[in-house]
Amino acid sequence: MPELLAPARDREAFLAALAAGADAIYCGVTGGLNARRRAAGIGEDELAGLCSLAHAHGTRVYVTTNIVVKQSELAGAVEAAARYVAAGADALIIQDWGFLSLVRRELPAAEVHVSTQANVHDARGVALCAELGAARVTLSRELSLAEIARIAAEETRRSAGLGVVPCELEVFAHGAICPSYSGLCMLSSFLREGRSPNRGLCAQPCRLPFDLVGREGVRLQPAERERPLCTHDNCAIDDVAALAQAGVASLKLEGRMKPAAYVHAVTSAWRARLDAIAAGTDTPELDERCRRALKRSFNRGLTDAYLRGASGNELMSYERSGNRGELVGVSLGFEPEPGFVPRDGQQVRGEVVVRLDAPVGEGDSIELRHPAEPTRFLVVVVPHAAAAGELLRLCTPRPIPVGSKARVTKSARLERAAAEAVTALASHA
Repeated sequence: MPELLAPARDREAFLAALAAGADAIYCGVTGGLNARRRAAGIGEDELAGLCSLAHAHGTRVYVTTNIVVKQSELAGAVEAAARYVAAGADALIIQDWGFLSLVRRELPAAEVHVSTQANVHDARGVALCAELGAARVTLSRELSLAEIARIAAEETRRSAGLGVVPCELEVFAHGAICPSYSGLCMLSSFLREGRSPNRGLCAQPCRLPFDLVGREGVRLQPAERERPLCTHDNCAIDDVAALAQAGVASLKLEGRMKPAAYVHAVTSAWRARLDAIAAGTDTPELDERCRRALKRSFNRGLTDAYLRGASGNELMSYERSGNRGELVGVSLGFEPEPGFVPRDGQQVRGEVVVRLDAPVGEGDSIELRHPAEPTRFLVVVVPHAAAAGELLRLCTPRPIPVGSKARVTKSARLERAAAEAVTALASHA
């Protein structure tokens, strides 16, 4: 099976990925040359210790040095790369071609992976990366399964003809994707001066509402498409066997801006599914459990449209850019609190009754969203566990219309599991 590569924005997320069974972890160093400069990052003084801990668990560590490097920064960037390798990093992830060339010259023993930001999308690009000394290429996120398989086959033929080891292929398998080609988007730079994605400072304006207006000043898109550039999140968990058969060496989970609880939940779900497929013990029950964990972690709706060769409306999250969670039921009615008399302008509080289609746990967060006004919603905490088919009563500070969708946006169980795993691992670090 392919390697499972998990993200880490900081030490806690690093420990979460390790505890969840990642085969490898990628992280940026605080203040370093990484494409998530707003993430907390790993302190350079703690990198060696975390690499040592990871290696003791049989896990590799890749450090992201994947921004476009300015001419004046090159010498310092190579010096930083040398320190990361000396600290125990197993590979450097690089976007900038000049920087890659210098690293190969000055640090010939260092393993180099070409970042998805370089937008390598065909076998010719992979061959060039291999000739430049890259051990692995993270392919563009927009490729289909058929295209990935063809690239892998051509790279196998090329390397066999030369009698060399083929360049490994890495594919983003889960998490946020861009409406533009990775590494080529300039929208943030144009709309937020100084916020260049290629310098690790993307402001994600593609997630914001926009109006599509015609020459006559008339709004052209329907109201439910107020975010015309916002995509769903990628999820290839149904495509694991096909990706393995295609020749993919590593499955990357996106999320270097995500907290430890997200990293632990998503990595654990993918680990369970990969192990079951490898052992031939995959079941519908396991699939449902893994999928539930993914949906109850942050997501904008999940899709594998790109892998299927599609790039239309099925890829888009037009109506919202925030966490959708998992749809677990719908409201049947609202019962005002007996004897409660609202004062001037005060809403009537009471209980909303939700028919559950999926189980919920005590302490879960449930979002109740107005069916006709999607921008109106409430988030309430589940008072007790309840099974699918049951009626759940939730206290709310105002009436909730019949037909409001109920979604679990945060799982108390997943949060506890992550905290316990990180605490246990930290105590032995």
